[in-house]
Amino acid sequence: MRNVSIILAASGWGAANFATADGALNVLQKNILKPIIDHPDLNCIVYYAAWQLSALEKSFNHSVKTRKNNVLQATTWLRNLVEGEIKKGNFILVIGGDHSLAMGTWSGVKNAGEDFGLIWIDAHMDAHTYETSLSNNPHGMPVSALLGSGDAAFLNLANTPPTLKPFSLIQTGIRSYEVEEQQFLEKLQVEIAYHHKRYSYDAFEHFTKSRNKLLKQHSTYGVSFDIDGVDPSYCPGTGTPADGGIELEAVEQSLKGIVFDPNCIGLEIVEYNPHLDKDLATFAAFKKIIETLISI
Repeated sequence: MRNVSIILAASGWGAANFATADGALNVLQKNILKPIIDHPDLNCIVYYAAWQLSALEKSFNHSVKTRKNNVLQATTWLRNLVEGEIKKGNFILVIGGDHSLAMGTWSGVKNAGEDFGLIWIDAHMDAHTYETSLSNNPHGMPVSALLGSGDAAFLNLANTPPTLKPFSLIQTGIRSYEVEEQQFLEKLQVEIAYHHKRYSYDAFEHFTKSRNKLLKQHSTYGVSFDIDGVDPSYCPGTGTPADGGIELEAVEQSLKGIVFDPNCIGLEIVEYNPHLDKDLATFAAFKKIIETLISI
């Protein structure tokens, strides 16, 4: 029997479109998590919190300070909850919300004393700071913060920053980024698997190699999965889609049975925006991915 803590964090304050908060709410209301909750070999507990405004709200209607403060409220709540659940020995499944939540998720794992590496599945590097970002949207900043660069309040979500060392992070699916992010990560020698027409690869094979590599250096690993890492033909319901993404089947293969992987400490899935979905394609993909997590 494995204990699973399902944490739904409905915050879109880090994104340009606040409606990404409704991803967590949609998952909860549509019972997408039922296969996990009802699984006979899992003991699940579900948490939910919301920091959302109207789906019509946009980030430019609010000051940088206001958005930052709300992001910190959400990430601090998430950090504290994750830390407690990890200390109980539970697997954590975080559903967002935007990707700024990753600062809370993985700082919480670090504060719980876990030695872990992280696979980051995303179209974007998310390695901006307020100094390099044109949008000032914190969902583009979690990687730099986890690596110890950027706003002090974000860094200090970890008791002893940085949350991650460069060798503890592997990015995959990357195809939309700015030069400042690329220079920052490449200077730190973070492993990056670029994924677009000129650099396509077997995403499942890369995930497996990444997992094995991280487990040679760490006792556990986690996965941060932004659904825009998948090609938008499968998951159009996200705020920053980028063509040329990972095949949905490759993601399903990578995450198959991960809830039962004793070496995996947790998984977060973020940036699902049901208001931007087309013909419920993203809803169907999300539902299928959840079912895959417990497939053996």
